[in-house]
Amino acid sequence: MRLSRMFGLAALAAVTAMAFLSTTSVLATSTQLCKVHIALLCGAGDAQTHLHYVLSAGTVLKILAPIAVLCLGALIENEVLGLAVNGPQVIHTTGLSFTGCGTGSAHDNCTITVEEQPLSHLLKTGLDEGVFTQLSGRLRIVCSNIGINCLYDLEGTELSANGRDLTATENPLTELAGKTFCPDELFLDALFKSLLDGYILG
Repeated sequence: MRLSRMFGLAALAAVTAMAFLSTTSVLATSTQLCKVHIALLCGAGDAQTHLHYVLSAGTVLKILAPIAVLCLGALIENEVLGLAVNGPQVIHTTGLSFTGCGTGSAHDNCTITVEEQPLSHLLKTGLDEGVFTQLSGRLRIVCSNIGINCLYDLEGTELSANGRDLTATENPLTELAGKTFCPDELFLDALFKSLLDGYILG
């Protein structure tokens, strides 16, 4: 009886230690965008301060809904804020624009405008890999031909970063305000390519 109890206590101690180590390793993850990738850590003077993304060649941005909206162009301009220590790095979007948007092949009957520029966290999840999580941001989608004038929230949207690629895979956008025809939720699907080097290091 005593022996089995001792084994039970030992197992409990081991599980507790593993959980603590796991939590510590997550909390100890530092993220820094770097201009060069010659080591696991970003060297002095090599920190990247800006990121510019456009749609990857041959792709379109898709707003998936009962009636899909496609955009032929998109530009994201980001300012990289202070270095994150034991946590994510803060990224401020200073410019976000969409062009050639529509529900038909002419791509000219919809507009997407930014009513609140997003603020996001970038957290490293692997070697030159990470996740952008939007902390704020609002988009207005107007398609006058079908009576849509809707405001959507970007908060909570996650985009995966890998090298110079930034991917949104059916990321949900939640409706904040609009008319009767506004879907409660839309899904953003796009592949972006960075115009500047920005390696996700620690």
